[in-house]
Amino acid sequence: MAQRSPYSEVPLGGFRLRLIRQVKGELDLNISPGFPGVIGHESAGALPCPMTRNLPTVTGLTLLALLAAASGCGRSPDAPSPVPDARTADSQGRSSIPVVAVGSQWYAHFPVWIGIERKIFAQHGFDVRWQVIGKSMDRMNAIASGDVQFASLGEIAMLSAMAHGNDRFYWVGNQDIAPGFEGLVARPGIARISDLKGKKIGFPFASSVDITCRSLLKLNGLDPDRDVELVNLEVGDVPVAFRAGNVDAALIWEPGFSQLCEVEGVRVLGMDTDTEIYKKFGTMTGPDVLILSQAWVDQDRERARRFMSAYFEALEWVRAHREEAAQAVQGVYLQQDLALITKNLEKFVWHGVQDQRRVMSEDGIFRQAEFVLDILQDEMKVIPKKPDFRKWVNLDVLPDLPLAPPK
Repeated sequence: MAQRSPYSEVPLGGFRLRLIRQVKGELDLNISPGFPGVIGHESAGALPCPMTRNLPTVTGLTLLALLAAASGCGRSPDAPSPVPDARTADSQGRSSIPVVAVGSQWYAHFPVWIGIERKIFAQHGFDVRWQVIGKSMDRMNAIASGDVQFASLGEIAMLSAMAHGNDRFYWVGNQDIAPGFEGLVARPGIARISDLKGKKIGFPFASSVDITCRSLLKLNGLDPDRDVELVNLEVGDVPVAFRAGNVDAALIWEPGFSQLCEVEGVRVLGMDTDTEIYKKFGTMTGPDVLILSQAWVDQDRERARRFMSAYFEALEWVRAHREEAAQAVQGVYLQQDLALITKNLEKFVWHGVQDQRRVMSEDGIFRQAEFVLDILQDEMKVIPKKPDFRKWVNLDVLPDLPLAPPK
């Protein structure tokens, strides 16, 4: 594979963020001009990097504040806004439309990775830049900033954003069904979930594993708010905190779940497939969803349709060439063993463009979303109201016809 520049840049107000691709699991962030910093892998705590000035490193929360300031509050009223449809040129001088896509190391991002690596986006006239943002809620904020056009993230973060009045995006699809990739792992000596009473359990709050954890505890007679101590961890910190003994049990999705299971003597106490949500709907507790910037779509709906056509073409290629897809991303986007990536990818059920109107309906994911909203409002009390999420749904950006089989 030809060597590519490891840098990806995006304008944010008066700044530019330079995001350096992962090298041995680390990710560097450079805020120019002259303001270097770093964020850890999967939004973990800051990692050291060479500094040219005596400035604080940028942690996940600091970055989030910076994103908000740079995209709105920190911009002068007279300063020009970013132009998301400004065209760039490739090595042959052909123009292309820049698109910033954000996500994590979760397998649901395979279509974007393959769309980039196989130049499927480029063939449709798009220059897609990939950026890692580990937490789904942080991806929502990046979309709201106006400087990111596309994201895949967890349904729970999307529904929470809707409940808090974020109307700067459209929900345009659900690209996969992949339960069985996140679970509750406990240290040696803890044999069953009931043994967790009085113990510390670590995971990222307001995520799919939050609901998975609460469901598993309740099914085994424990009150999540009284019988255990729940510890909020950044996505990339979960395996580290567990290995260090800072928590007695932990939950996270792949690839972190495999890292938890590698610790000697641990026991998997439960999976998302043991939850009430899976038994009712056959889905993960927080299915993957696709969102587009509302402003970007409204500016040029045909452009958005072309982008989604390219995305689903890439998805079909992944579905038809799983082993080749695993080889293409291993060492670039995923740092796992190739055999494990291939094995996990085989478990994915992909929803193509021809599936979307069935999946995105009352007979599909909508009933599950209503059930999750009840949990978020009535049990967890983390949202002020139940939003009418259907108002955010926009299937007009999807191609009309099923895509031809990939060659």
